[in-house]
Amino acid sequence: MRDFFAQQYMARRNTFWLILYFTAAVAVIVALVTVFLYVLTTFNLGRLYVSLTPFNLSPRQWNLAIMGKIAGVVLALILVGTGYKYLRLRSGGGSLIAQLLGGRVIYPDTRDFYERRLLNIIEEMAIASGVTVPTVYLLDREGGINAFAAGFSREDAVLGVTRGAVQYLTREELQGVIAHEFSHILNGDMLINVRLQGILHGILVIGLLGEILLKSGFASDQGRDRGKGGGFYAVLVGLVLLVVGYTGVFVARLIKSAVARQREFLADASAVQFTRNPLGLAGALKKIGGLAAGSKIRDPHASEISHMFFGNGLQESWFNVFSTHPPLLSRIQKLDPEFKGDFPARVEFAPVSEEEAMMYAASAGQPGSLPGEIPAGGEGRHVFIHSLAAGRPLREVIVGPHGDHLRLAREMIVSLPPPIRDAARNGFGARAMVFGLLLDGDPAIRAKQLGLLERETDPEVRQELARLLPDFAELFPEMRLPLVDMAMPALKSLSPDQYAAFKRGVDQLMGADGRIDLFEYALRHVLLRHLEPRFHPHPPSLALSRPLAQMGDEISCVLSLLSRLGHGDENLARKSLMQAVRVFGKEMKRFSYRPARECSLKGFDNALKILAQGGIETRQLVLAAALDCITYDEKITIREAELFRAIAEALSCPVPLWLTGHSDEGAPEA
Repeated sequence: MRDFFAQQYMARRNTFWLILYFTAAVAVIVALVTVFLYVLTTFNLGRLYVSLTPFNLSPRQWNLAIMGKIAGVVLALILVGTGYKYLRLRSGGGSLIAQLLGGRVIYPDTRDFYERRLLNIIEEMAIASGVTVPTVYLLDREGGINAFAAGFSREDAVLGVTRGAVQYLTREELQGVIAHEFSHILNGDMLINVRLQGILHGILVIGLLGEILLKSGFASDQGRDRGKGGGFYAVLVGLVLLVVGYTGVFVARLIKSAVARQREFLADASAVQFTRNPLGLAGALKKIGGLAAGSKIRDPHASEISHMFFGNGLQESWFNVFSTHPPLLSRIQKLDPEFKGDFPARVEFAPVSEEEAMMYAASAGQPGSLPGEIPAGGEGRHVFIHSLAAGRPLREVIVGPHGDHLRLAREMIVSLPPPIRDAARNGFGARAMVFGLLLDGDPAIRAKQLGLLERETDPEVRQELARLLPDFAELFPEMRLPLVDMAMPALKSLSPDQYAAFKRGVDQLMGADGRIDLFEYALRHVLLRHLEPRFHPHPPSLALSRPLAQMGDEISCVLSLLSRLGHGDENLARKSLMQAVRVFGKEMKRFSYRPARECSLKGFDNALKILAQGGIETRQLVLAAALDCITYDEKITIREAELFRAIAEALSCPVPLWLTGHSDEGAPEA
């Protein structure tokens, strides 16, 4: 799997060619409609031979000003149609698309075995990838095997899965499908898909306008205006617009299909590297081939988002030219070269193993338990700690997640204290869990914090917090931010008033001791990054990227704080920064080690907001330098890892789980 920035380069390149192709298609449509309407509006029988002679481009016969106005109106119609669709989709995010297909939210505290297994898989994938757990929708009415990822960014991403997928697929097969969809989230495909929808709708507007004119023209000829000629012109204009518009849609769908097919092959390859299990994904595709319903989506909105599905959601298209997915056999043979096309004659519901059934029955009173997996506590926790200590090269953190990340994520979830893990999956418990993470170890400060919560939070939240307090002693520091990632679906389900009270509670707990430590900063940063767009959406910024030359002070501030955090000795900290800035090449002279008074958390936060405006290349260099700062001494503390996560979040880069760890003992105070 390519690293995150390589995927971003590819997504940007694909977007460029996509825009180029569609610009050409739109230009042809505008030109055709303009010429036709110009000829129609300037038609004169006395100079018919001149008006219709394409080689006579004399300004006397072809009024370029009129043609320009006509072209402007036609182009405006297309842009309005594109903008309307884009803004409508953006207003609802990925959830709107899932709801259009008849999906219902699977709440994190579900007791249904199949839903719980699906959410467990998604939690593992999200934590392994370094992204928050997305909201999940189940398409209850769809018996085929399919899934999709939708949204404008990782913050508002949702996953939709059909009922057929959760019932027919084994855990390994379902894991392969979900890994495929996560690759779309990580690789920036979701935004490309939404742009495709918007542009297609803009082109379709011409055809829809033609339909309206055609119907009104026929109605006019049959009504009071019969014989006046108005109906004839409406029919003529409508017919041409209909033909040109739908021809444009035809071409646009060809482009859409070609782009989508290529992205599906890439997503399959990424999923295999993520899970290290090509036969899991291949097994899901084989079941699609053997199932009567295949991967078909019956909902009438399926055609609009056919390019987003895991499998072909529509009927097989003419010679596959409109197919948004590669042929099923071709996809399978890339995963399983020995496969000869012998799809199963009959596909049954995936059997539940005896171990899964027993584990689920035993945990009936604990809806958050993981059926069929390692029991929490004991040996599971030992395995987790061993995995952290085993270690791998730290520079892998900005490379796409792979099988070891997924294994570590699963061990981490299993190792969580069960009451806290369960609490993260419901609205009251998720809030109580976050408050518990912010409680101070000093009894006096903790008493003050609990007093603040008495005035600010619901009684149910306080009761949950009181119940969970003993379990926080068993929570390892490495688990804190992944636990917050797990709680995101429950926190996103809060009402606006509940979220406002929750946000006030977080701020009051953080300020109770008069200072904000690095963990509190990282926690608040992650919360606001993912919850603010849900409760306070704002339009995307159209500002140009800031060049590296304009961000010297901000980069110096961020790297100085990181260097000082990981190296208590000032001289060593300065050396780590000077080593790190070498990644900037000849631009390294712009950066210097700054004293502590110039690198407060407030200044650090402001610096991150400015760095987030940098281009992909700049953000990549900043992250590489930050990583060099904290690994200069060949070790990493939990606080360094948490702060690096905050930087990566600010720069819109997902960071997979660390595959090494080091005690925070002896770490300097912030």
